[in-house]
Amino acid sequence: MKNITILTAAIAATLFSANALAAEVKVEWKDVESYRDIEAVNAVQSSFEKQIMDGLTAHWKELGAKLPEDHKLTVTMTDLDIAGRVEPTYGASAASHMRVLDEISYPAMSFAFTYTDASGRVLAEDADVRLKDLGSRSGTMRTALRSGRDTLFYEKRLMDRWFDEQFKASSN
Repeated sequence: MKNITILTAAIAATLFSANALAAEVKVEWKDVESYRDIEAVNAVQSSFEKQIMDGLTAHWKELGAKLPEDHKLTVTMTDLDIAGRVEPTYGASAASHMRVLDEISYPAMSFAFTYTDASGRVLAEDADVRLKDLGSRSGTMRTALRSGRDTLFYEKRLMDRWFDEQFKASSN
């Protein structure tokens, strides 16, 4: 029993310390109604948009955990085209739609960012970052399994690649 208590305390300390070391991350979503593709498929559009924005905002914050705690990353999302395209399907009783992932329906996003240190000095910024993942959807079984569990897998992978390249010297 004592070992379980110690293990639980160690895990909790690790989780809390990871959050304490994270940079402050602020994410804004600008003119969402004009985004190229954030279309809901057989769902309420406003709920779908909120799910997408919440998921990507949370991922920006996870990435910010790799930066020094006294720094700040501000991201303003200006466009999003989620992976896949919406295609009609015709069932037995009514028409519906589904999102199809293929080689020509890649994710893309545009955003502005500012990265500052504790004193507010700008360390990096760009008013117009444009990312596209033209990479193959085919891959290992492990990639296929991960992508099936996360509806934003391809968008997050795009963000991860940009973040790793942009902040390779700043990351812990």
